[in-house]
Amino acid sequence: MAPRSHVKPPVYDDHAGAGRPLPDRPVMGRRPRFPVASPYAAPFVAVCAVVLSATMAFGNPVLWESVAQRDPAPTPAPEPAAAQPAAPEAPEQPQAPEQEVIGEYQAISQSEDAGRSENIRLATEAIDGTVIEPGGTFSFNETVGNTSAERGYKEAAVIRNGEVAQGDGGGVCQVSTALYIAAVKADLEIVERHPHSVPSDYAPIGLDATIVYGSFDLQLKNNTDHPMTIHAKAVGQTVDVSIVGDPLPEGRTVDAISQIVSRYEREDAGGTDRQYYVSEAFRVYYQDGVRTTRDLLSSDIYQVDENATVVTSEGSVDPNK
Repeated sequence: MAPRSHVKPPVYDDHAGAGRPLPDRPVMGRRPRFPVASPYAAPFVAVCAVVLSATMAFGNPVLWESVAQRDPAPTPAPEPAAAQPAAPEAPEQPQAPEQEVIGEYQAISQSEDAGRSENIRLATEAIDGTVIEPGGTFSFNETVGNTSAERGYKEAAVIRNGEVAQGDGGGVCQVSTALYIAAVKADLEIVERHPHSVPSDYAPIGLDATIVYGSFDLQLKNNTDHPMTIHAKAVGQTVDVSIVGDPLPEGRTVDAISQIVSRYEREDAGGTDRQYYVSEAFRVYYQDGVRTTRDLLSSDIYQVDENATVVTSEGSVDPNK
């Protein structure tokens, strides 16, 4: 039998002992050797088992999301607003009627004074186009102003204390008189008016309107719901005035009349007998040509010269006198 050779046993590097030789074992039928377990292996395996079970039961935790994120609750539709009551419609404003001439008068003087013609022209231009607003009052003195030489007015015949004299602005009263009669026929409210002391040749007695700046004025009030416009023009000694406004009620016309109701004589301060007329003037209303009512405008006293021609308007005022 051959001698057994001396062989150095193999060395294994394992966790049991580094470099420690293993005992001789039969080559065939030898059990495999497992490395010794680490003390940290068991807890690690337990954690992995828990994670694996959770993953199988609930899915990947990284992908978890809240119910609100995954399936947010639908936003409730806003409730319809309560029906608001419809705002009441503004009442439709009645359309203003088409305006027309509702009162006019033409005053003609027999004077030939050139200065008087210029005064009439200036005063007529001052009032032409004047608008009287609803409820507003027109003042002749405020509109025309002081009829002085500084403002271009000339000297002409004026009446002072029943006598004819020269003064700045003579003839302007012809414009105020034409406007007054036109206003009566237009059914305006007469706020202020004053008569001359003697009759005028350009208007019936009782229907004139004198002007003294700062003392006597002619004031008219627009008693309608819409503006009124005054139109005036002068040619020589003739003055035309018209008032444009809302038409009068259907079938209605308005006129002005005057009459002498009495006469008497009286001595003046100088002992001279003077003759006086008492007049009455009325605004007269007609419906379809039939007189319905008349309103007293004024009762005035005039000093009348024996040779003077006094005009009355017993029936009506003729606009083309």
